[in-house]
Amino acid sequence: MPLNKWLIYFCLTTMFAHAPARADTPMTFYMETNPSTRITNKLIRAGIEDIYASGEITQGTTDRFLAFVINNRVESAKIHFNSPGGSLAEGMKLGRAIRTLQFFTAIGVYSPTYEPDVDRQSTCASACAYAFAGGTSRFINDYTGKLGIHQFYTTDGTSVSGEAVQQISGLVVAYLDEMGVDAKAFTVSTIADRNGMIWLTPDDALNLRFANNGTEPPIAEIKLSGMTPYLRVQQDHHNVTIRILFACKNQRLRMNFGIVTSPEWSAMIAENQKRSYLETDYVEALVIPGDTGAVATNSVVWLERQLTPKIVRRQNIWHRWLRKLAEHRPRLIG
Repeated sequence: MPLNKWLIYFCLTTMFAHAPARADTPMTFYMETNPSTRITNKLIRAGIEDIYASGEITQGTTDRFLAFVINNRVESAKIHFNSPGGSLAEGMKLGRAIRTLQFFTAIGVYSPTYEPDVDRQSTCASACAYAFAGGTSRFINDYTGKLGIHQFYTTDGTSVSGEAVQQISGLVVAYLDEMGVDAKAFTVSTIADRNGMIWLTPDDALNLRFANNGTEPPIAEIKLSGMTPYLRVQQDHHNVTIRILFACKNQRLRMNFGIVTSPEWSAMIAENQKRSYLETDYVEALVIPGDTGAVATNSVVWLERQLTPKIVRRQNIWHRWLRKLAEHRPRLIG
């Protein structure tokens, strides 16, 4: 039997740390179904709908989730998890399904009224953490629930051969890498046994890339326009993409700053501008008053500026941009 099928049938599970003795119910899914409320919420949240996933991840959870999405005609969503864990294999399967759908993930519970502390009481632990990793944008902060990881183990407590442990560990590490999570997260998980749990702080989750809060690391590329090279720095956020182009033209350094949204939003921003500027560390630079500083081209609002030595020295913007890029550890692609 192929190793991946063997893993599914082996169905390793994880357990919520220090949970009271109880039978966890299989994961269920809930969302707002009132048509008018759904339309209003989608308009407010840029088309993103909220789905609440609560309970244990068991065999078949992914199929039930996909059926739920299809039956409710969900196109874009944020999945709020509240789960003690469950099947490791099913958790990774669910995570892959979420990534294929390009959905977001968070940790929280459904509350019909706004109660600030409700989400903090929720958890996404063990196998749920691997499902959480499937989100393209993965949100965690001091106001969401907690993310927990620990070792995998068998349901009945039987021992696993060293060879099997190596194979399963390799599959888990490969999955984390596929989801963009630092493989060190697996090493951290092995510190806690089946009766323990490593609860990741928001900073821990961000450093291990378990969470990204809707912002991907910037990517720097050297590209060509005709025979002229230019530098493009791009960073994807959950709601927009930021793109900065640096190029020399006629012995002048020019910069184009682009905000990529949609044709409708780009046109609206450009038509209603009162002034345009760049901002780094809450400091405004290269301000142009009026409605001429930015133009919309298809899905992008462009701010074009000429960077003379005098402007760079006066604004000190070059130093701040380079420092901000260094903080975000950009990847350079040649």
